[in-house]
Amino acid sequence: MKSKLFPILVMVGLLTLVGCEDDNCIFNPVPAAPQGVFSITGDGAVYLYWYGPYEADIVEFIIWRSDEPVHNYREIGRRAAEANPSLDLIIYEYVDEGTDVRNGKTYYYAVSTVDAAGQVSDLSAEEVFDTPRPEDEVVLYDSVSAPGLSGWHFSSYSRIDPSHADVFVDTVDGIFYLNAGNENTDLQDMGYTETFDDIGWAPQNGWSENGWAEIIPGHTYVIWTDDLRFAKMRVESIHYDDGFVLFRWAYQTAPDNPELAPRSDGLEKPVHGPEYLRKDNKSTTLK
Repeated sequence: MKSKLFPILVMVGLLTLVGCEDDNCIFNPVPAAPQGVFSITGDGAVYLYWYGPYEADIVEFIIWRSDEPVHNYREIGRRAAEANPSLDLIIYEYVDEGTDVRNGKTYYYAVSTVDAAGQVSDLSAEEVFDTPRPEDEVVLYDSVSAPGLSGWHFSSYSRIDPSHADVFVDTVDGIFYLNAGNENTDLQDMGYTETFDDIGWAPQNGWSENGWAEIIPGHTYVIWTDDLRFAKMRVESIHYDDGFVLFRWAYQTAPDNPELAPRSDGLEKPVHGPEYLRKDNKSTTLK
């Protein structure tokens, strides 16, 4: 287990004597640390989840945060534990939000356990870090009918014409397509997702060789912009009669941020052939 510098003094000793009868001493061990700690990225917020220990005398959890992976963790909040006499598996949530949580800044988290005797566990072992990022919804129209409302530029959060957009929408034979805005932007259809949060990491490979993908309701698309930021867009609905698509989007403002990309120094942009972004190559492969 990777140790973190514990920011407070824990009660001396690994076991605390709570009573003795004759030659049989009863000890109350320090509680186990939470397990399976993970996070989900939000807009100006980080959602933390963990599994409570299989112990009946847990009263609360302490949530810790740092600006670095190992040192300088400080308490940012507490979460009361649920009564657990049957020692069931309980999943807990804590939302870190407020004026001191900024989009584009990476935070490191840990959780500890407190029992009824006031004993505090070690910090959780998992390396949990997260970088909040903006998210919202946007309506994009077909580039022929409304070119100025068809493209989306992530860094400026604005609808613009396709020539300056990161991605844009067009139609061919009544089918909507999402297009890379230039030859240095990549995208990939990640398939159907139940929720917007289902996709939290960009893929290592599998980027579109065409520079476009058919827009399908419920599908999530990951975008790798030409300035090396990652984003995702989920299709909430398609309005064929009115000629627009409603997307939910999220954009990681930090370049090469691990929250939307695997932590790999070897992640390189694909080399595209001459067919990339050619409109006459479009064909409907999914119905």
